[in-house]
Formats: sequence, structure tokens, C-alpha cells
Amino acid sequence: MKAKLLLFSSIVLAAVSASASPTLGTGTPGNSVLASPTGPTPNLGGTFINFDDLIPGAAVNSTQYAAQGASSISSPGGLTAIPFSTQSSPNELFDGSPNGTANITIQLASGVSSIGIGITDSDPFSITLQALTATGTAFGSPFTVTIPGSGVNSGNGYYSISDTSNDIFGLQVLQNSGSVNNSGLAIDDLQFAASAPEPSTYALVGAGAVLLALVRKRKRA
Repeated sequence: MKAKLLLFSSIVLAAVSASASPTLGTGTPGNSVLASPTGPTPNLGGTFINFDDLIPGAAVNSTQYAAQGASSISSPGGLTAIPFSTQSSPNELFDGSPNGTANITIQLASGVSSIGIGITDSDPFSITLQALTATGTAFGSPFTVTIPGSGVNSGNGYYSISDTSNDIFGLQVLQNSGSVNNSGLAIDDLQFAASAPEPSTYALVGAGAVLLALVRKRKRA
């Protein structure tokens, strides 16, 4: 029986270890300055929210997109829809935190394997992106990225965080220092998508279930 329990434990551990830490991807934001916006990239192939259904200037209810799977989008400073998006016009979601800072938290209703967000400011700036668990705690290491202040779509960046399993339940966009001379931070083009479990994961879980049933049967005998 001990051998079976050890084998079962090994299978469970193997299934758990199949989920690696999240990785960061750098894409290209949609550019409403161009005649024909094509972005953003990558296209995650799942839910896409561009905030264009909001009323410009209105405060945003944190649960506004719960029906689409984003159970809450919030900031301690409040969020407002403004019609000045340089990523995919007309709207972007503006963080009302003091100028040069931001603290936007996106919590999802279920786990996904990828989440993407467009981030914009009129100045170069650095931010931290942190994937979140179902309880809102940090999942994996944070990523620090710098948005350039020059180029075709200056002050804009698009980033995705991905994992091998559907373990990402949210994202925090944090800029904890800045200058009062800088404009506030805004987000646009939120994407998230779940992936189907790999066949190997099904096999591991199935084998574990069979062994657990055998152990329980042996105990009853």
C-alpha cells in the first residue's frame, strides 16, 4: 500500500509541476493614429475588451465587464473612460491615481493561460506587471517593463503574460513612483484566453484517479 501511495503522490506532483511560472511577451499595440489600425498583437483568440462601449468621462463601475469574464477592473484612485486612446480609438481606461503613478488590478472569473493589456502614457515610463492567483495574490515573479517615449506609437506598449496551464486569474499594473509633470496611466485592449489541458495532463490525472481508487478499495478490504 505504501508503494502505491508513493506512486500516487509522484503522479500528483508531476501534474502540479506541469504548470510553469508565467512568462512575459512583448507585442505591438493597436495604433489609432494610423489610417487603418490593425493591432494589437498578439491576438490571444479569446475575450477582447476595448472599453469602447463606455461613456467618455464617466466613472467606471469595477464590475462593468463581469459578464465577459473580467469580474473586476479597479484602482484605488478610480477609473474613468476617456476618448483619447492612441491604441484603438475612441476609449481607453484612465487611472485616477496621482499623476505619474498607477495601481490597476484586473481580476478574472476563471483561470486563463494568457492575458494581454495595452498600456499608454504620453511620456516614457516604467511599470510592473504581476500575474495574480484566484485569491488575488502574486503568481510567479513580477515583470518590470519600460514604455518608450519615441517611435511610431510613442508612449504605448502591449504586453502579454502566459502560462502553460490556466493558472492566471488576474493582472496588476503598478507604477509606484512618478513625476507630477507626467500624465496619468491608461490601459486599453484587454485580452485573455484559456487553453485546453494537454493530453499528458489528462493521462497523469487519470492514472492518479485509478491508483487512488485502488488504494481506497484495498483499505475497505
